[in-house]
Amino acid sequence: MIHHPLHRFMLRVVLFFPLAFFVWYVSARWHLAPVTWLTGVLLDVFFPESVLWLKLEGHYLILASNFGHDAVGNIVSPPPAEDLLGFHLNPLIYGYSLPLLAALILAVSGQDKWLKLLAGLCLLLPVEVFSMFFSVLKTLTFDVGAAFQQQQSITTWQADIIAMAYQSGTLLLPMIAPLIIWMALNRDFIVQLAPRLQPVLAK
Repeated sequence: MIHHPLHRFMLRVVLFFPLAFFVWYVSARWHLAPVTWLTGVLLDVFFPESVLWLKLEGHYLILASNFGHDAVGNIVSPPPAEDLLGFHLNPLIYGYSLPLLAALILAVSGQDKWLKLLAGLCLLLPVEVFSMFFSVLKTLTFDVGAAFQQQQSITTWQADIIAMAYQSGTLLLPMIAPLIIWMALNRDFIVQLAPRLQPVLAK
């Protein structure tokens, strides 16, 4: 029998994470749908005429750019005929924050855990949109390349910012965001684990 709250919590996280990961993977087309839609809206607003459409195919994101090759192989916009540049992206590489957050929240005992899970998923949505937005933007900036940069008047330093934002959205935020959200939603439990933190969390 495990009596220490921290040990019990860690065991529950280990047990809940595989289940949450499975549900997250098989339901990818549904939980990625609002992220894809919002990303498309942001691209239309901030980088108009760069993307024809975004859509999900299973758990892959299909990006149809508004660029293609002309008769001599140069990348131009709009694309001649139907010879457009398309890309298959995998949003799951930065979307694993969702099952991690779910496992953390469900591992804490309490009648309001499902309400906290719903709130946590809503708070996580902007993070997922940020990651997908800059993943698509990185693809346009560096894979489509000069044609996109010229169309949108992107400078060298702006391209560097896009690259850094992509790295943050892929490597850092998926790990950090679930922990921050979980801590914000479970202050009482954290105080139970570490009473000395109560003065800090009470501010």
